[in-house]
Amino acid sequence: MIRFIEEYSVLLRARNRGGDAEMQYLYTLLLVFHILSAILGVGPMFLFNKILKRAETVEQLRYAHHIVEKLNRNANYSFGIILVTGLLMGWMNPYLFRTEWYIASLILFFISGLYAIFAVEPLLKQMQGITSNQSVSSKISTEYKMLFQRKQSRDMVANLIAVVIILLMVIKPVF
Repeated sequence: MIRFIEEYSVLLRARNRGGDAEMQYLYTLLLVFHILSAILGVGPMFLFNKILKRAETVEQLRYAHHIVEKLNRNANYSFGIILVTGLLMGWMNPYLFRTEWYIASLILFFISGLYAIFAVEPLLKQMQGITSNQSVSSKISTEYKMLFQRKQSRDMVANLIAVVIILLMVIKPVF
């Protein structure tokens, strides 16, 4: 990261001396990382409930939670990269901070993060707790099924926010 910052500061100085090609290359590179991180981070989120819903036994459910936990961890790293690259692109192109779609995307991104932390993650942790306390031979509890239904409805809200952000990034509307 330090090397990246050093190289970036060199590119900034080059920009002041006519190095626009290098800056455009860096901006494009950031955009590629931004898009790939969005694909790797947001894409799997749409599959979490499908993975959990397919489990028919407690043993399968434990494994499904293990998969979702790993995907969720990777998604969290991707969201960090999305935020950093998005802000760096805004820093490189300050005009973005004057566009409604960029500001709306940032606001929705933070709302989405807070919503996930406070509305979705606690349910997922409760569900994992129930699963880990059940014996492998037992049926999936009704308490778990009720929590799963609540999680599904909350995930619909989170997924809707993600779709709106994606649409804002692609369409770039003016309000």
